[in-house]
Amino acid sequence: MIRVVKIGGSLLDLPDLPHRLREWLAAQPSAHNVLIAGGGPLVEQVRQWNRACGLDETAAHWMCVDLLTVTAHLLHAWLPEIPLVESDGLLCQRVGSEGVTIFGPAPWMRHAEPGLPGVWLPTSWDTTSDSIAGRLAVALRADEFVLLKSDLPKRGAGRELSALAAVGYIDPILALMAPELPPTRLVNLRTNQVRQAR
Repeated sequence: MIRVVKIGGSLLDLPDLPHRLREWLAAQPSAHNVLIAGGGPLVEQVRQWNRACGLDETAAHWMCVDLLTVTAHLLHAWLPEIPLVESDGLLCQRVGSEGVTIFGPAPWMRHAEPGLPGVWLPTSWDTTSDSIAGRLAVALRADEFVLLKSDLPKRGAGRELSALAAVGYIDPILALMAPELPPTRLVNLRTNQVRQAR
């Protein structure tokens, strides 16, 4: 079983994030967990430059993708027992058995993702680490996709990904991927509340 887990950038300021992640992973059914860290405040800085200086959107996109490598290394520094890989070939070898891997997606995004079938990720602000993690879940034929965030959607927002994109909880590209995605779980890691998406 393969589970792709996106760790929201909004969680990076949690002082006990490593402890919470270890506890959460230990409580999950057996699988190989592939962790992708969001960009958090690093990506928000690029977004500010984009607004203030008219930074080219494609350039901003690739800067943000590269910053996911930085946050992957940050996650690895906090969880040194979990291997960090940036090669999709090595990742594919690892997911064949139980365990956990932190994945730095920048090389995969540049060289492999554009040639994959299905919903392609545009080089714009519509693509965030949510849809990058979702795309990886599709590419790996994962059995489950989990979004660890700082909150859950407000009541009445619905459970369909299109409804969650409409209220800004996820990006619009991830919503387009809905038919391709494995079962998707939303988790507020700050409170351990869970909701199933569809």
